[in-house]
Amino acid sequence: MSDQNAQKQQVPAIQGWFTMPPQEPHIIASRCSVCHGYFFPPAQVCRNPNCKKDGTMESVMLGNKGKLEAYSVNYFSPPPPYHAPDPFVPFGVGMVSLPEGISITGQISSGFDEKNLEVGMDMDVVIEKLYEDSQGNDVMAWKFRPARK
Repeated sequence: MSDQNAQKQQVPAIQGWFTMPPQEPHIIASRCSVCHGYFFPPAQVCRNPNCKKDGTMESVMLGNKGKLEAYSVNYFSPPPPYHAPDPFVPFGVGMVSLPEGISITGQISSGFDEKNLEVGMDMDVVIEKLYEDSQGNDVMAWKFRPARK
């Protein structure tokens, strides 16, 4: 094994927004102690305009199963800072409603044919490689995968 392979790590694309392996995959949000609203990305103050905002925000792990509300397929490469493979490979993006009543958008898991997506289908949160950085590390992100039946 070379020194480069020995130092390869999995690093989060955005620190503090999701759990990292070997933990069970979860998206991390904030919850207001006053209005009990959930917010993603995590927030320091409540973003509910009807909240008194005199409470605290707690970090919470959201459920890792949900329902696909909507989806689209990107047939073009997004601009930087997106790291597109060369050649570009189209990918699905879905909005998934989680048990807490919050909907989160994310890529559809690699290796899944987007033609098989259906609104209302059960989805699981997974943590997968997004790209490899300049140091050879796997940059990880949350994605959604159709639930296994």
